[in-house]
Amino acid sequence: MQATITPRLLTKSQAAHYCGLSAATFGGTCPVRPIALGHGVRMHRYDRCDLNKWIDSLKEDNPARTTMASILLAKLDRPTDLDDRHVKVLRYMRDHPECDTAKDIRGAGDRTLAMLAKRDFVQLLGSDERGLNRYGLSAQGRDIVAKMDEWERISSRP
Repeated sequence: MQATITPRLLTKSQAAHYCGLSAATFGGTCPVRPIALGHGVRMHRYDRCDLNKWIDSLKEDNPARTTMASILLAKLDRPTDLDDRHVKVLRYMRDHPECDTAKDIRGAGDRTLAMLAKRDFVQLLGSDERGLNRYGLSAQGRDIVAKMDEWERISSRP
């Protein structure tokens, strides 16, 4: 008989399910930061122990209770006003420099890349043989991704 092993590290979807929340609600309320096991968002995992600590902190008799107000205040310290989706696009571009069109960059469309170019996070590099606009991460884009990585690393400390 084979024993079932429950993983300690969870994907975002699994972590949301574990907490009894939708992925969207989990992403907007959970202050626990994922652990980066490698490059790219696909390698981020949530530690079940950290999730348990957060859930325990929500109990009314716990003075360290995490409230929506404290979560929003923590978000004010973010080094950018870009939403998580835009930061993911910039990280993907950093991790996959060979992907340079809206068709190739996961999570990006022409409007997203145009907005990021307008804010100087990406640069328009011309067009490819298919006539698609090519984009590259700018120095400012690399800088904001590095700042976000550091902010997430620091803010995930207990």
